[in-house]
Amino acid sequence: MAAVATFDFTSARKTFIHELQQVATENSLDSLKQFLQEYTASESEKRVTIDQAFRDVLRDLSFDDAGCEAYSNFICLSIEAAQAELCSAIVPLLLLTDIFDVIPLEQCEDLFNLVEDKVRIWKSQTFYDTGKNFLLRMCNDLLRRLSKSQNTVFCGRIQLFLSRLFPLAEKSALNLMSQFNLENVTLYSHTKQETPAFKFKEEGQDDDDEAEVKLEIMEVADGDTEEKKPDVPIDYNLYGKFWSLQDFFRRPVQCYEKKFWSTFVTNSDAVFEAFSSAKLDDMKNSKKTPNQKRLTTEPDSFFAKYLTSEKLLNLQLNDSNFRRYVLTQFLIIFQYLGTTVKFKTPAQTLTDEQTSWIKASTERIYQLVRETPPDGETFVKTVEHILGREEQWNSWKNEGCPDFEKKLAEGETLKKPRRAKRRRVGDDIQVTGGKVIKMGNPELTKLWNLNPSNMEACKDQQRMFLPTLEDFFQDAIEQNDPEAQVEEEYKLTNEQTFQWKALRLLARRSPLFFTNTTTPAQELKVYLNGMLSKLAKQMPREGGEEMKTEVEEEEEEIKEAEEEMRQGTQNTEKEVEPKEITLNKHIICSVADKVAGDWKKLATELQFPDDDVAFFESEQISPSETANKILTIWMEDNGDKATAEALRTALKEVGLASVADLLVGPS
Repeated sequence: MAAVATFDFTSARKTFIHELQQVATENSLDSLKQFLQEYTASESEKRVTIDQAFRDVLRDLSFDDAGCEAYSNFICLSIEAAQAELCSAIVPLLLLTDIFDVIPLEQCEDLFNLVEDKVRIWKSQTFYDTGKNFLLRMCNDLLRRLSKSQNTVFCGRIQLFLSRLFPLAEKSALNLMSQFNLENVTLYSHTKQETPAFKFKEEGQDDDDEAEVKLEIMEVADGDTEEKKPDVPIDYNLYGKFWSLQDFFRRPVQCYEKKFWSTFVTNSDAVFEAFSSAKLDDMKNSKKTPNQKRLTTEPDSFFAKYLTSEKLLNLQLNDSNFRRYVLTQFLIIFQYLGTTVKFKTPAQTLTDEQTSWIKASTERIYQLVRETPPDGETFVKTVEHILGREEQWNSWKNEGCPDFEKKLAEGETLKKPRRAKRRRVGDDIQVTGGKVIKMGNPELTKLWNLNPSNMEACKDQQRMFLPTLEDFFQDAIEQNDPEAQVEEEYKLTNEQTFQWKALRLLARRSPLFFTNTTTPAQELKVYLNGMLSKLAKQMPREGGEEMKTEVEEEEEEIKEAEEEMRQGTQNTEKEVEPKEITLNKHIICSVADKVAGDWKKLATELQFPDDDVAFFESEQISPSETANKILTIWMEDNGDKATAEALRTALKEVGLASVADLLVGPS
């Protein structure tokens, strides 16, 4: 009976390791493919052996400290081998995991460029299903080794890579229950004598690491320690209020409790007052002249670490970056307190008083951020954009995180777009009679070649199609008539095409378009309705009645207004029924002359704010002009509510009944 040959794994691995070392030197898989074809063993045995050989060769490279370039080339070879089915698809990911475990963090950051560049390969069908968990585990291992304060940029790169790797609707990285990181405790001295420097305690940080943080000393260069008297006294009271706010930032639900809310408001107002009193500018902490060039350039990065020593608070309050960090934290907690969150309890709601305080504080914070150099306005827009996106994500979580990709219903098939009709070469020639000027676009070519001469085309009588006012506005005027009983939504003045054409036609044919008015810009629909009413009066009526010009109409309005005022001043014993007077600029001017001395009382009665009254008082104009301006603004702002009856009531309330009687005309 013949003996069965067995596969010698140890000797085969040594042979494969030797072959892979040559392949890594040549940076080509051709020799490896030929070698595997000639090697006598089953496919599964060869694959298991070469998988282990890849890891052994990488181990030898790490012992020799080959460098990031050699590691990258070897991992790229493993990717090509996996795509050619020479090894398992999981091998490149195992190699990455192994090499990240043994090289220092500086080399990890350089080698991670390869991981980022190959994100499309990791998402391919060959690697994604079997390797996504390996990549996630590898990234988490890296994050545990990194410091959140010193390696902030590298941590952000890893998070961005994971967001690109996994689909948008992936729920494994979501904080679905809206839980807070309560382990993020900020330590600071609770007595005046103890002022050590602390940073945020990171997750998984040992007591030994915390002890090292306590021993940190901030070194300040000579010449930068000039003692300046701060605008706001930095005492232990402000120090305690400032750092106690970090406990609210890590656990915002405390603000819904009454006793904690009062503490939060008191401490926040103290911090806002400190920031408001200590203004910053670009050259405040620089001793160099503006024209003097800096010998060193500051890196475009930041150091996300808080030192909580009491002696450093004065310097921190004068640091623009530190100020922005704190103010942004306030904006984040304010947004959370006022936003509807699915997992909030019914008791976690704000009162009207709390809501008003948050609104006022938010405006105050945005003003402080705008005043913080450099580029305060740009920073405000960026923060508003980020917070707006955060509201959208919160709404998405409240709705149960639905998928962003729309799925087809059962039996529904994706409709293929219709194929565009192919344009024939002779279409342009047929249109232009054989002479075509190519314009680079089919439609432009067609339009340009409609007429051989552009000047003749412009003079063509067919282009003179400007209609008359009567023809164009006839239907719109009929719809505007109340007797027609046309619903508002079906009127022509709602159509954008009609609005655009109407404005162009009025500018060309009607003098009403260029009239001087004190009325501010109105909604286009409202403006056109007013113009239709004026046009309806000017259009010729049946019987040959001529249209009145606008000047004649204005003169008639002035005469009618003067007549109404004259009739109102006559003191007759005959009882007449009051007639409603329509306010216009002439009546307003007459009333303003009579109430010039009491314009402040009238402004208060017409509900003008104190700030506006102070502004009117500061203007160097006569009391009559001031009263005229107040009444004009009141009439324009209130629209239909600014009636003669409303003005009469206001005049009587301030003791000007004699002037109010002038606004009543006989029937």
